[in-house]
Amino acid sequence: MARNSTNWNRWFAFFDERAKRPMPRLDTTTDYSAVPASLARSLAVFQLGESGGGTVVAQARQSRHVDEPAIYADCLERFVAEEHRHADLLAMCVRMLGGDLLRRNWTAGLFVFGRRLMGLRLKVLVLLAAEVVGICYYMAIAAKLPPSPLRQWLSQIVDDERAHLEFHSAFLRSQITSPWRRRLFVVVWRLVMTAAGVVVMLDHRRTIRDLGLGRLLLWDRWMAIADLAEKLVVGTASPRVGPEANSAWGRDVDSAVAGH
Repeated sequence: MARNSTNWNRWFAFFDERAKRPMPRLDTTTDYSAVPASLARSLAVFQLGESGGGTVVAQARQSRHVDEPAIYADCLERFVAEEHRHADLLAMCVRMLGGDLLRRNWTAGLFVFGRRLMGLRLKVLVLLAAEVVGICYYMAIAAKLPPSPLRQWLSQIVDDERAHLEFHSAFLRSQITSPWRRRLFVVVWRLVMTAAGVVVMLDHRRTIRDLGLGRLLLWDRWMAIADLAEKLVVGTASPRVGPEANSAWGRDVDSAVAGH
């Protein structure tokens, strides 16, 4: 089967450079007592979800469906390391809010269980869905917080997740080389994103309410970012990793939400 060529060396260099970032220190000076207590539990759920991902690397090394599988697997390995960095950041956020880390949660367990049952392509699709979830949720939370290390770290994770979204989109774009594969992706993707949205809105409903996020606006942003991801995969949108990426993403999301 012919595939679109992807420059995985570019992504390797991208992740390798970002791996040099130092971890911040735990913030012990800011008063977070005005932040709803439910946020600590919500971030603990996401922290649990950011802690896994190692099996996809081994699966990629054995894949026959990707150009240069060794380099792609090395990229995935660095992606997983960046996700673990997010887990460490979220763990500090939970502690700063006075919460406790979780050992298990049904939504995080559902994502992990699904990934373990799947082949590489569907596994990456689920990872892409998780990036959409993270971008939307962390961005919404950060907008409700006062200037603080907590807000800064969540915004940093959002920026990382945008690049992750484009990374996974590049892989999936290389796999859908015929019209029927593109149509199949669109159907499966929309089903997965709708299911993921319902699950997260249900599990995090208390935090959504306590922060006044607005369910309808949150859902519209969710679907808008999912639509951007879909366009990246099917090739009707251009990747935006670079200095102007954040403002471009913001304009695209605001425009898409306004159109809903």
